[in-house]
Amino acid sequence: MGNISIFNQTAYIVVTYLALFLLCFSCIYASIGNKQNKGIWLLFWGLIVDFISLYVSLHSSEVYARGQSVEIWVFMEMLLCLSSMLLLAMASSHILINKISDIPIISAFGGLGLIAIVFFLYIFPDNNMIMKMRYIFPLAGFAYLSVGFLYQITKKRSSGFIFAGMVTTFASIIMVLKLAGINYFIYEAWYIPASIYILLGISMIMLKADIFAKKYDESCLEIEKNTQRIEEIIKYSPFPIIISRLSDDRIILANSNAIKLFDIIPNELDRYHFKDFFADGENRQVLNERLEKERIVQDFEILVKTPTGNTPFWLLASANIIDYNYDVALYTAFQDITSRKNSEVLLKNQATRDPLTSLYNRRYFEEEVFKRIVDSKVTNEPFSILMIDADHFKKVNDTYGHKTGDKVLIELASTCERALRNDDIVARYGGEEFVVFLSGVNAQKGKIVADRLRESISEIVVYSDEGDEVRFTISIGVSSSEISDNIDTLIKTADEALYKAKENGRNRVEVFDQDDLVAFDNKETQERIKNEVNNRHPIFDKEESTEISLLDGIEANHIQGEHTNIEEQDDRIDYPLLGVDEEDLK
Repeated sequence: MGNISIFNQTAYIVVTYLALFLLCFSCIYASIGNKQNKGIWLLFWGLIVDFISLYVSLHSSEVYARGQSVEIWVFMEMLLCLSSMLLLAMASSHILINKISDIPIISAFGGLGLIAIVFFLYIFPDNNMIMKMRYIFPLAGFAYLSVGFLYQITKKRSSGFIFAGMVTTFASIIMVLKLAGINYFIYEAWYIPASIYILLGISMIMLKADIFAKKYDESCLEIEKNTQRIEEIIKYSPFPIIISRLSDDRIILANSNAIKLFDIIPNELDRYHFKDFFADGENRQVLNERLEKERIVQDFEILVKTPTGNTPFWLLASANIIDYNYDVALYTAFQDITSRKNSEVLLKNQATRDPLTSLYNRRYFEEEVFKRIVDSKVTNEPFSILMIDADHFKKVNDTYGHKTGDKVLIELASTCERALRNDDIVARYGGEEFVVFLSGVNAQKGKIVADRLRESISEIVVYSDEGDEVRFTISIGVSSSEISDNIDTLIKTADEALYKAKENGRNRVEVFDQDDLVAFDNKETQERIKNEVNNRHPIFDKEESTEISLLDGIEANHIQGEHTNIEEQDDRIDYPLLGVDEEDLK
């Protein structure tokens, strides 16, 4: 390809070596992750062999100048030129992605070239033909290589191949000009090989850039296919699905089921934010926190609403952070569980509510009041228990029937619930008995509340099926934290006060105080001894027994007077239907 003028000056050879180094670096870079890397390295080594043939040509000229035989050196030079041609041809076949086999190329070109060398060098020596073969071999190699590069023009992202094809075509033209003897302007052009090395190095870098561009196109195509698959899955999914952009929370995709569920306008998706559908902001925050930690959240219950609806409903959501259309998005699928949640609420109400009056039942009252008492002990606040019983309720049932009796109980319960505060607990304790827990209320204030409640209920009128007016009264017993902080004891003492109210004429309120506590303890002890005697087996008659009060360990503090009267509270206590406020309680 070149000529021995490269070796005339040190600067020429240095520049040529640098060009070869640049080509080597470019080939290393271009061959990484490239399925055509073998063809690239065959090209590089073909150019190296061609450059070595120039050095052998220089040496043969020096031998010839000394008058010595140069046949062996010329033979070596021709073999190197032939080898360079074969390497370039093989490179071209690999660049064509094995469109042409290596073996026929080596066999055909190599055999013919070797025959030509032997024939014109030894059998019929022809110096003119030998000189032409110095250009024919490189010409054949570069021409074949040019075809290999230009073959890739039809493919997408082939700028590197096109540029390399132009460079090798230029080298082929140089060989043709030399072969034709038109070499007066290129004979001393030592820089042509260096220029071709540099240009081929640039083409290798461009080829690598094309590979990156192809991978980018493939990635884009794969993303597009994935996006289409996701859209298809979402479109035909039986569940409502929404995809929202994670950066600004805007909805970017929703299937028909989600559009119906959330009452979304399909043509205006981008104006909706996913957070706008949450009825509970804390619920949304919990979901975000879990997504930050786990990226995938399964079976998360959320309370949602529609832009036009006022009734929230429950959904079971499964959320996952995904890549969608070159953006980070939140994929969320939903399942309507409103009916299930309603069933849960119904079951919970059935477990904690009285079916007739809808008040809390005895079990819930005792469990909840136990917690309230624990909290009151921490805050040192008083509390009271009211035990309520409808007077002569059996007479109402016998006179007007059980249906009217049920109306009495329902109206009594409704009045208690409406008259007392939201923090107070009202429950049906059994039959016509009701129990109330008043938080932040001592015995004195509890009596005021009970009296007002009694007066309100005495004004109630219930009508029987025959249209008769039915009026009724209640008796109330009051016990407070001044007596005990044990729920069982409070209920027993409130019931004792209720019994006292019944004995004293009904339609009244009685408070269980410290004076009643001693008598109550003695009564409890006597009843226990009586029960033990009646249930005792004769074999135990001679055994000694120690009397143990039922209130031992519970009421000792009360008996010893360790409990002090609870000071009046400053907080206002409002009972809207009863008209009880702080001034009344004073």
